[in-house]
Amino acid sequence: MKRTLIVLIIGALLGGVVVYNLMNDRDPFANPFKSDSLLDRVKDRGSDLLEDGADTLRDGLNELSE
Repeated sequence: MKRTLIVLIIGALLGGVVVYNLMNDRDPFANPFKSDSLLDRVKDRGSDLLEDGADTLRDGLNELSE
């Protein structure tokens, strides 16, 4: 009985962590206590935007040179 109760409590806690991470668009087993500040998100998305812009410029230059 005690073992079943402990397993249920641990399962509920792990399930809560997975659901919390999925609700916040993270990997299911990521650290739920990691700060996800606005500044960090802006930096990540800004670097993605720069990489996409560089790829687009390369493609455009390749089309012009052909």
